[in-house]
Amino acid sequence: MKLQDKVVVLTGAAGGIGSAVALQMAREGARVVLTDIDAAALSDGVARLQAEGLVARGFCADISTAEGNRQLAQHALDAFGRIDVFHANAGIARFEDLLEASPESLVRTLEINLAGAMHGCAAVLPAMTRQRSGVILLTASVAAFVGDPTIPAYSASKGGLTALCRSLAVRHGPEGIRCVTLCPGDVRTPMLEAYLAREPDPDLAYRQMTERYPLRRLAEPSDVARLAVFLASEDAAWITGTDIVIDGGLTARCY
Repeated sequence: MKLQDKVVVLTGAAGGIGSAVALQMAREGARVVLTDIDAAALSDGVARLQAEGLVARGFCADISTAEGNRQLAQHALDAFGRIDVFHANAGIARFEDLLEASPESLVRTLEINLAGAMHGCAAVLPAMTRQRSGVILLTASVAAFVGDPTIPAYSASKGGLTALCRSLAVRHGPEGIRCVTLCPGDVRTPMLEAYLAREPDPDLAYRQMTERYPLRRLAEPSDVARLAVFLASEDAAWITGTDIVIDGGLTARCY
């Protein structure tokens, strides 16, 4: 197994990409600590993994705060004694024009998507530094590189993650710690469903979205989860400080 006995801490783990990553990593032998602010969904997710005989624990926390991340890291250390992989996956997307967004909405997006990841990295890095090993994965987006007029704050937060990735990789590489961003295109998650629900004809919007992809489909959460497993494993031991785009060819096209 690619992640046998590795301890993985995963935020935003109750649904979408997070739950798929948790399942795939646990099936590869990892001991997974899942966190989410939705206690009920988190409990259900942990139960599904445990029912499969996988090693999983849940910890409900607000990862937009430094204290929430500190408590999460301590929970993982108390349970398993180490942290091998930290995947900052929690995120929100507010579909609103910058001229219409409230200051509170803009701040909340940055608190969760960017500051939350920074707090999480700060919480786990001391343990990784002591171990002289570790992998940090950050769920960014192709929106970090291309213009999406519907999610300016989200795009800015994801661009920030790509810069954070490079800084951490350079600073902590000598300590045996790697950092990589995963940059998906559209993934079939509740977040995407919320986006489509805004459209007058959601089915038509879905078909039009799919047709923009050379592979003529959107990503499934499991597509991103398999990439996360690879990046967390020794197979990716020479990959750090970079952005891995997984978008079905979307950003390869011009028209």
